[in-house]
Amino acid sequence: MSGNQLVLIIEDNSDFQHLYGIVAEGAGFTVEQVYDGREALARLDRDPIPDIVFLDAFLPHVGGEDVLAAARKNPKWAKVPIYILTADVREAQRLRGIKPEALLANGVIEKGGDSIAVLRVLLADLRKEA
Repeated sequence: MSGNQLVLIIEDNSDFQHLYGIVAEGAGFTVEQVYDGREALARLDRDPIPDIVFLDAFLPHVGGEDVLAAARKNPKWAKVPIYILTADVREAQRLRGIKPEALLANGVIEKGGDSIAVLRVLLADLRKEA
């Protein structure tokens, strides 16, 4: 892995995984991909700690909210920006309705065409902060 900032994409849909990876790499980030919740939980115990995480709400084996809760309990991951991804409009509305301090995520991104623009903005902001 190079010295670039690391984007961790936890997504079981290979099309979205590939698309978001291309966007992050195109913005100059190193990309790591995880495809299910169990693998995501195991990843919490390994370095390097990512600079930002895009986490699918619905994953095989362990759900995204459970992975998010585990990440927030890990002191190394406590301040890592984590954004929930979902293609389910109702789930996005439900998640957005949770008080920010209870949600634990930095935001909710609905998958689709607009999600690419949102990812680009978030990655550009992260680049500026570095």
